Amino acid sequence: MSNRLETVVDAIVEGVRGALRDNNVTMDEYRMAMKFMAETMQEGEIPLLIDLYFNTTIVEITNREREGSSNDLQGPYFLPDVPEVTNGKIKVMDEFGGDPMILRGQVSDTRGNPVPNATVFIWNSTPDGKYSGFHDNIPTDYYRGKLQTDEHGQYSVESTVPVPYQIPNQGKVGQLLEMMGKHSWRPAHVHYKVVKDGFHDLTTQAYFEGGDWVGDDCADGMHTEEFVMPHVEEDGKKVMEVNFVIDKAA
Repeated sequence: MSNRLETVVDAIVEGVRGALRDNNVTMDEYRMAMKFMAETMQEGEIPLLIDLYFNTTIVEITNREREGSSNDLQGPYFLPDVPEVTNGKIKVMDEFGGDPMILRGQVSDTRGNPVPNATVFIWNSTPDGKYSGFHDNIPTDYYRGKLQTDEHGQYSVESTVPVPYQIPNQGKVGQLLEMMGKHSWRPAHVHYKVVKDGFHDLTTQAYFEGGDWVGDDCADGMHTEEFVMPHVEEDGKKVMEVNFVIDKAA
C-alpha cells in the first residue's frame, strides 16, 4: 500500500510541478493560489473543489474495467437508508408541484440475461432543484427511494421531473468558475444506483435529450450518449426508460 501511495502522490506532485513550469507561474501567482486554497479550506469547500475536477476521472477509470453500462457521477446527495417503494410511486410534495414522470426499464447482465431482485436506488431533485435530506429540511423519504426488479429484471416507478440546478456557487469554488469564464450549472438528471450480490454496483445518471446544459455540465458528467434519453410522453407523463447492464464481480 505504501509503495502505491508513494507512486500516486509523486505522480500528482510532478504533474502539478509540470503545469507550473510549462506556464511560467510567478511567485505572486503562486502566493495568490495558496491564499485561495486556504480560504477555500476555511469555507469547507475543498471536497467540492476536488469532486468538481477529479471525480469524473475516477469514473472514467472505473468504466475502463467494465463491459456493462457506463458509470457516471454519484454526486454528494446519495443516501443509502431510503424507503422501499411499494406502491409504484416515489413520495413527492404537492406544494412543490412539478410534472409527473415515469421511470422504468430493465436490469440485465452482460450476456443479456435479466437480473431479478436487483435493488435500484433512484433519487432526483425537487422541481426547484433541491435534494431531500440536504436542503430546506425536506424529509429523506421524498424524491428518493429504492425498489426491486421483478422476475424479468424490470422496474417501474413514478416521480416528478427534475430541473437543472447550480452547484454551490456563492463561495470560493463559484468564484473560481466565474474568474475562468465558466458556469456552475448541472443539467436536469435522475440518479441511479443498481446493487445486486455477485455484481459490481452500477452508479450512473440519466439526462433529457435537448435539455439545458446537456453536454455542457459544469461537473463534466455524461460520459457517453448512452443515458441521454429521448423525449417520450404517455398520458401526459414524461417517460424515462433506462435499461442497465451490470457486470458480474470477480
